[in-house]
Amino acid sequence: MIIKQHLLEETNDYKKYNYFEITENLEEILADDYILYKSSDFKNDSVAEELYKKNFLDKYDRKKDKEIYSLYIDDKKFEEKVKFIYSVIDYKKYINFVAKNIEIRDPLEYTIKYSILDSEGSKIEIYHISIVDISFVF
Repeated sequence: MIIKQHLLEETNDYKKYNYFEITENLEEILADDYILYKSSDFKNDSVAEELYKKNFLDKYDRKKDKEIYSLYIDDKKFEEKVKFIYSVIDYKKYINFVAKNIEIRDPLEYTIKYSILDSEGSKIEIYHISIVDISFVF
């Protein structure tokens, strides 16, 4: 298990951190700057927006694909989760990973947990995704 944290903000003595727990099996597909997610130094927001637009908004028609819009595209929590995935996973690395891993038997061996941790010791899990979630959005 890979565990990484990065300072998001600091106000007086209170600090908030990104906190990632990633299985080693997914290390090779991580974006180089995934640890900066949601920080002021993070630069992948536009990449996430472009991929979301390409893979969902441009791909499906609201009139023809009502169910997809109803279940996924109109769901803001789904959109946030997808953009998180697009922000922390490098698309080119993912394509290479798929080519090398034709079959995955246990998706639970391929997970990413993202939490917010603070200096008081509170930890709030925001996302717990697996390779299944990742493959669905790509």
